[in-house]
Amino acid sequence: MSVSEADLTLDHKLSELSGQLPLLRLVTPTNVTEAWTTFLAGEEPVFAYRALPDLNEISRALDRLTSEEATDPTIAHMAEGVIRELKLKVELLSRRNSPDFFLTSVEMFGHVEDETLEAANRILGLVPEDSSTRSRVGATKLAAEALKELDYYQEQFPEMAATVNVSSTTTGVMVEAGHLFIASDIKVIRERVYPLLQHEVGTHVVTFENGRSQPLHMLSAGLAHYDELQEALGVLAEYLAGGLPASRLRVLAYRVVAAHLRGQNASFRDAFGHLTGLGCSKRVAFTTVMRAYRSGGITKDAIYLRGLIRLLGLIEKMDNLDMTPLLVGKVSFEALPLVRELLDRSILTTPPLVPRYLVDPEARKRMKKVQQGLDVLELGEPAA
Repeated sequence: MSVSEADLTLDHKLSELSGQLPLLRLVTPTNVTEAWTTFLAGEEPVFAYRALPDLNEISRALDRLTSEEATDPTIAHMAEGVIRELKLKVELLSRRNSPDFFLTSVEMFGHVEDETLEAANRILGLVPEDSSTRSRVGATKLAAEALKELDYYQEQFPEMAATVNVSSTTTGVMVEAGHLFIASDIKVIRERVYPLLQHEVGTHVVTFENGRSQPLHMLSAGLAHYDELQEALGVLAEYLAGGLPASRLRVLAYRVVAAHLRGQNASFRDAFGHLTGLGCSKRVAFTTVMRAYRSGGITKDAIYLRGLIRLLGLIEKMDNLDMTPLLVGKVSFEALPLVRELLDRSILTTPPLVPRYLVDPEARKRMKKVQQGLDVLELGEPAA
């Protein structure tokens, strides 16, 4: 079934505006290494950020759009959510480094609920810290392995446009607009390289490209509230690709605790001390607190664990495991019924890319365990 010209026009306008608001890159500091050195010297870290786009111009463009321009009710509903979230992104970025930034981030990503905090505390109380010393690889090796992953997917979908970028102004690893960015000073445990790439490439890049192949480009830009399902899928991919080590489970828990502490107005240094008191290494504690306190404070990091628990429950309830609606683009938990409807009506098509972790025999064994029901703590256990 074809999409009307009016629906396509609205969709493409929204996708273009979304591309002008790369939220993660705009709220993440560009000088984390320097700030870490300053912090170690006893001073409070001062973070630098990338220049913002013309938010007033983007806001005016959004004000000229309305979901009523769409002729299909389902597409109109999805577009309404995207318009609302893009306006919230503009508001969030306009408040960067102000006291109101955190409150707006809560509106976008939610509070740290008691259930999520309890799950984090359970992990920290029951999962021991991994103190073993293992070899690590740097940015050059990680980038080379990432290129191999892209080659694997480009054989399936030659139109794939993803690139790998190593940068001194990037923190960790992130994907924006389908492109992979790697910090030049990154050090990754060798055994973690493959699971990490299944998260970043096999989930974030793949869903971007799958969405880009659809007639509705908002599937690649991201539907409203897509982050929670995206990060949940990414962490699930890590488990399917080899299991989640204790250190990774604890990082997810530390992130929830740090976001909670920001909500309690704890100082940066007090939050750092709290995490190190829980067993977190100093550098990981600094990075984790930075993520929760960046730009004025953001609760996004709580969605990894919250979304993972939600996704485990969703898969357990599936009578027929069909991951297509979750991987056809950057969709949200809330939008899944709408996405399924559009797939049934052939407005959305079967995506060209299937994540490697869904076809690997060992990964399929792990997925069967998830279908049978797994507690988040059991994800750290090796597969039989």
